[in-house]
Amino acid sequence: MANTPHSRLCMPILLAVITMLAAVVVAARCPTKEPAGSGILEFGVGVDARAMEEEIALGVNPLFTWEELEPVEGAYNWAPLDDVISEAHASGRKVAPRVYTNEVDFGQATPDWVFDAGAQAYTMDVASSTLQPVPGDDVFEEKFGTFLEALGARYDGHPAIEFFQTNAGMGAYGEMIWAYDEASTPPGYSDDGQVAITNDWIDRWRNAFPTTHLVLMQNFIGDGIAEDVGAYAAQRGFYLQSNSPYQEPAAAAILANHDDRTKIILEIENRGCTDAEGAPFDALIDEVFSYGFAIDYLVVCGDSLDEAGLQRANDALRKP
Repeated sequence: MANTPHSRLCMPILLAVITMLAAVVVAARCPTKEPAGSGILEFGVGVDARAMEEEIALGVNPLFTWEELEPVEGAYNWAPLDDVISEAHASGRKVAPRVYTNEVDFGQATPDWVFDAGAQAYTMDVASSTLQPVPGDDVFEEKFGTFLEALGARYDGHPAIEFFQTNAGMGAYGEMIWAYDEASTPPGYSDDGQVAITNDWIDRWRNAFPTTHLVLMQNFIGDGIAEDVGAYAAQRGFYLQSNSPYQEPAAAAILANHDDRTKIILEIENRGCTDAEGAPFDALIDEVFSYGFAIDYLVVCGDSLDEAGLQRANDALRKP
C-alpha cells in the first residue's frame, strides 16, 4: 500500500484485522465500515474552519475546482484536499468535499487545457465570459472521467470522508442548472439529454467511489428532470441534497418521496450567509423543518455555529 495520508490512517485498522485473524490481509483501500449518520457541516471552509474546534460541528464542507486539483493534465495536486482531511482527522472531524467543473459567478473551474484539447465551451450567463464545459461533450467526458477515476482511486473509502458531493448533475456549481435563460443553454440541450447525462455521471461517480457515500445536488427545475434523476440517484445509493433553505412544494415533494430510502442534506448558507445569525437564522431554521421531509445533515455558515438556533436544529435532525 502506498504511503499516502489515506493509507497511514487505514494501517492501524489493517494491523488489527491481521492480528485478530492471524492472516495476511491485503487491501487497496479501507472501505467505510458504518453508514454515515447525521450532523452539522460548515460550508466552504478548509483547515482554518471554526468547525474544527466547535463541538456542535460534525465537520467541514470544503470546495475545490478541477483546475486546482489537476492544473496540468495528469499532474494532480492533491495537497489542498489532503490538508483538510489531515486537519479534520486530527480534530476528530469529518470532511464532505465538493469538486466543481464550473462556478459561473466565481470564475472558471475547468482547466484551460481541457478546452485547448477541443472540449466545447459555452457561457451560462449571457453577460458572462466565463467558460463552462458542455456537459455532454466527448472531450470533456473523457478528461473529467480520467480525473474522476484518479480521485476515486485515492479517496474512495477514506474514513475521514463523511460523503462526497458529486457534480453528477453538472451545470452551475454541480447543481443541475445548465443555464440561467434559454439564450444561454449549452449546444444540443434537451430535457431528456440532461436526464441521460446526469444519470451517466451518477454511474461514473458510483463506479469511481464504490464504498464512499455520495451526494447528488439536485434542484427542482421543472419538466420532470429532478424527479427522474433524484429517483435514479437514490436507487444507486446516493444521498439527495438541495442547496437552498427555501423549498417550493414540488421541490419538497421530491425529497419527501425519497427520505425513507436515503439521507437528505440541506445547504442553508443562503446566498452569502445573509441569514446566518440572530432572528433571521432562527426563522430560517423554522422554515427548513416545516417542509415535512426528514433532514439528516445541515450545511451552514461559520457564523451560525454558536447560534442557539443551531443547537435546536441539530436536535431536530434525523438520528441514525
